[in-house]
Amino acid sequence: MQSVFKLHLAMLVLHQVDQGKLDLNQTVIVNRAKVLQNTWAPIMKAYQGDEFSVPVQQLLQYSVSHSDNVACDLLFELVGGPAALHDYIQSMGIKETAVVANEAQMHADDQVQYQNWTSMKGAAEILKKFEQKTQLSETSQALLWKWMVETTTGPERLKGLLPAGTVVAHKTGTSGIKAGKTAATNDLGIILLPDGRPLLVAVFVKDSAESSR
Repeated sequence: MQSVFKLHLAMLVLHQVDQGKLDLNQTVIVNRAKVLQNTWAPIMKAYQGDEFSVPVQQLLQYSVSHSDNVACDLLFELVGGPAALHDYIQSMGIKETAVVANEAQMHADDQVQYQNWTSMKGAAEILKKFEQKTQLSETSQALLWKWMVETTTGPERLKGLLPAGTVVAHKTGTSGIKAGKTAATNDLGIILLPDGRPLLVAVFVKDSAESSR
């Protein structure tokens, strides 16, 4: 899945916000020396100092809209790690999806990324749960929709193949390139058709030698 799982993670965090277990305004202390190094993390450039505080809401925005790996793992720490996310996914009745590793674990061993997986059925099911607005409060639903529409990664994937101005709420997932192959080039999203109907699309390409656009 690579970073597609940040959609699932955001849903769990917002679910816990709706339950009162977390607060969007609560802050997380970030120690620059202790977080994952040498990774995609625009949030680390947005803040100065060796240690700083970031609200949960901003961690979510960076994780979803910018696919920030440091923000992602900080959110994992808040909810109880990959096992907690896996349990949440299963609790929704989505059986063909598994999450066992966070970003740090995938960076430590590139083979671990294959242990986070989903079938196309599982991918469609999480989108359907989100689109049908059955899992989150109205406020949380609106926030996640906004962040997905504002996704900055993969501009030439689902969104780049559609007419300008088309509303696309999506989450990409991209691996590194090893031995000329890209392990994952993914995009999962909801396209709003001209008549307002949603079109759910899941595109997952594994171990490709093609461009990872």
